[in-house]
Amino acid sequence: MTPSTAQWQGHAEPEATLLRAFQARRLHHGWLLAGPEGIGKRSFALAAAAHLLTRSPHDQGDHFNGNLEGPEGRLLVQDKHPDCHYITLGPQNDKEARKAEDGKPYDLARNIKVDQIRALQRRLTVRPSLADRRVIIFDSADLLERNAANALLKSLEEPPADTVFLLIAHNPGRLLPTIRSRCLVLDFPALSDTDMADALRAARPELPDAEIAALVRLGQGAPGQALKFAGLDMARIDALLTEIADHGDPGHRARIALGALVANKANRDRFQALLHYAPRFAARRIRNLRDDRLPGAIAAWQEIGALASRAVVLNLDAAAVAFQIGGLLARLAPPR
Repeated sequence: MTPSTAQWQGHAEPEATLLRAFQARRLHHGWLLAGPEGIGKRSFALAAAAHLLTRSPHDQGDHFNGNLEGPEGRLLVQDKHPDCHYITLGPQNDKEARKAEDGKPYDLARNIKVDQIRALQRRLTVRPSLADRRVIIFDSADLLERNAANALLKSLEEPPADTVFLLIAHNPGRLLPTIRSRCLVLDFPALSDTDMADALRAARPELPDAEIAALVRLGQGAPGQALKFAGLDMARIDALLTEIADHGDPGHRARIALGALVANKANRDRFQALLHYAPRFAARRIRNLRDDRLPGAIAAWQEIGALASRAVVLNLDAAAVAFQIGGLLARLAPPR
């Protein structure tokens, strides 16, 4: 975990809400950061933690501005601050834990375990060490196993003094209702296309505008999701899909070119990007259709989604799948 003051886009309201409570010395003990995965909740939580642990309520700025240059800030950057706890998925088992201790890659558990919560609770029996408060981040809280959720609930029901819980939740409905009821909710909606483009340019300034535009469409308002596909020539994929949807690709040239982009194991990540992108591309293209092509276009979109799902499970040939996707998209083209 590395606390960050990096800028995010489009989340001024939750930032202002948390800052107002802090500056008024009315900081609630539990906050639920709710929104789609990749929307910026983790960056928000880390920046909030840095501010809460290194700034005073007397600092009346409008934005998080953690002091990472001072001694406490340097401890945060080094992940050694005793009053900041980051709870996330741990190693899958003892064998994987030994790999982690040796600095080797390791497999993650599927859930946050109750033992992690109990270890945290033992730390909460003493007051904060350096700061006036402590901050505990759960990333993400909807991955808590049942016993872990019940253990956390006890801490939320009887919160330790000067402790702030920041619960990241991609799917808040998975949380116990009693956990949700003890937290104030900060909503993180999908970003606008403009905010998405700004966030992507800030993260990857070297990407050309056409690639940024394709990633904006792929991410659907979640820059973290879009950045998974940065550098995979999504602009070229978008151009080929557009050519097919506009003109039908009667000579199959665009479909063959699309297949070549994703063929062989070296292009597996690009193939995965195509499988994510093609159903969304088709959905966007049919949204404004009003003529007799609409029923066929909807059917094509559904088939593209089903094909994309099967391709992963059945390990289908990438080039062949790309060609089929192109054939389905060709149904969206205006009649010649």
